[in-house]
Amino acid sequence: MPASAETSTDAVLSEPLFMGVALLLNTPRDGRPAVVTCGIVPLSLASRDTAPFGLGIPPMGGPIGRIRNLALKGITEKVIFGPVQKYANAVARDATGQPFPGFFMDWPRRADILVQFGVPEFEYPRSDLPDTVHFVGPVSQGGSRDNSDVSLPEWWADLDTGRPVIHVTQGTIANRDYNDLIRPTIDGLANDDVLVVVSTGGRPEDTLTGPLPANVRVSSYLPYDELLPKTSVLVTNGGYGGVQFALRHGVPLVVAGQSEEKTEVCARVAWSGTGINLRTNRAKPDDVAKAVRRVLADPSYRQHAQRIGTAIAESRGVDALVDLVEKLEPGKD
Repeated sequence: MPASAETSTDAVLSEPLFMGVALLLNTPRDGRPAVVTCGIVPLSLASRDTAPFGLGIPPMGGPIGRIRNLALKGITEKVIFGPVQKYANAVARDATGQPFPGFFMDWPRRADILVQFGVPEFEYPRSDLPDTVHFVGPVSQGGSRDNSDVSLPEWWADLDTGRPVIHVTQGTIANRDYNDLIRPTIDGLANDDVLVVVSTGGRPEDTLTGPLPANVRVSSYLPYDELLPKTSVLVTNGGYGGVQFALRHGVPLVVAGQSEEKTEVCARVAWSGTGINLRTNRAKPDDVAKAVRRVLADPSYRQHAQRIGTAIAESRGVDALVDLVEKLEPGKD
């Protein structure tokens, strides 16, 4: 029995990878709470205009592109994930008496509302997009933010010496091995006239072992609202929130991530013209350095980042989510 059956519930909010809430959709709307999907990863809905989610393949226009997408969809759903779909159907039948509502990776299209925490400018166009989808901007938009507990490091004034600032981070999840991206960035740019600013994503600074070149500065956490306006290029493994936060400030990117949602985020960085996708989980120093130099030399990357940043600045984020939930028609809780 779902928890919503034991207490008065008007709406259930879920991120798209929690598929248990999808089973509520086997009940007619007047017999359940509204289901609101909160898109905290790139939009995963299947479309005739896009390749299946997770492959990191950018759109291809025209009839050939749609044929490609249809073929990939069949292979993905029937072959690669066929056994998973059978399992999902068995679980759903056991819980609700009905099979899983559609392909298990595409269930958010059946939600009453899909609130996508992004902007259309950073998402592949879909001519068959359901009208239940609402782009509201990143989670960092709206609500309240307080960076007062993040103190500035003693080297902060070095950011204003005129050298390009290259910020590198592996985020707070996939940051156990700095050799994936942080160390290659440090080594690749050791002799460049840039300032490499490293965030260890909450880990102690001394976990970054080995010699550090003179142009490197390290901190466990950094106040991004103050750092990104000073940043020339962000080098990152492609977390959805961090990438959009950089774009909010018009910062172009070099991305290297192929885990979690990062494959799709990195593909969108390249597709949108906001940066370079190295298409790897473990970057090489020379590749990072060449990509950074290219982004610094080509103003179009920053121009595209600023274009998307303007769209993000005009979005409302979580405040728009609140409005959408409050407008829902009540069902039977």
